[in-house]
Amino acid sequence: MAKQTPTIESLQAQLGALEHQLARQDAVRQITNLMNEYVLLYEAGRYEERLSLVAQHTPGVVIEIGGRGVFRGLEGARRTLVDIEESFQLSHDRGMRRLFPEVEFPSPGAGKFESELLGVPVVEVAGDGRTARALWTTLQAVGKTHEQDPEPRAGWLWWRMGIDFVKEEADGRWRIWHMLRNPFFFAEYGRDWVDASLSMPPVPQPGTQKGLPGHEGEPDAPTTRLYDPYRITRELKLWPEPPSPYETFDMDDSYVG
Repeated sequence: MAKQTPTIESLQAQLGALEHQLARQDAVRQITNLMNEYVLLYEAGRYEERLSLVAQHTPGVVIEIGGRGVFRGLEGARRTLVDIEESFQLSHDRGMRRLFPEVEFPSPGAGKFESELLGVPVVEVAGDGRTARALWTTLQAVGKTHEQDPEPRAGWLWWRMGIDFVKEEADGRWRIWHMLRNPFFFAEYGRDWVDASLSMPPVPQPGTQKGLPGHEGEPDAPTTRLYDPYRITRELKLWPEPPSPYETFDMDDSYVG
């Protein structure tokens, strides 16, 4: 039986499908680089620059980090990603100057260290190529103080981070659309997390915690989701769930609404 010669139409269809697949694969690379930039800018205290990684032209931006509350829109993202972080940094600066009055500190961020590693990524780009969903576990080494701390603190902090991304038509760039970021545990450097968990207070119920006392950045709504960090009585669980393959974005599947 003679081999059938592909038609121009079938070749064009195959080429289009291949181009679409390559675009989705490249989206994973772009999203990975975006998040690497996100944590590196944070480490350097360049909070304002991180705001460019959040959706600029797409409505519905939502950022929820730990017990800070829910922040909506680009202006809300500024309050939590810039204002609160700058407030933390000023508290650190006042604490360091009180604890070390003989030291000349060159900037408010001097002596502050928060370096984060992104791990075990699961990234799913929508079949239509317009959105993506991803989950990371991160490990953060922390060295800082607060205004009333008796001494600077060093510790380990693990996070679980679920993010919905959108590819913005205005410039074709992928950006953060919805972010849910919750801590697994915090343990001071000289104390293990098992021992620390024995005196850990209960996790506040959803909707009861709104904002961080003494810090800038009033949230738009109370915290909706808090991960129950490690304690000896907590059962193993996977939360949030890693994203599954999907065709188009459904708000019911969003990591934070």
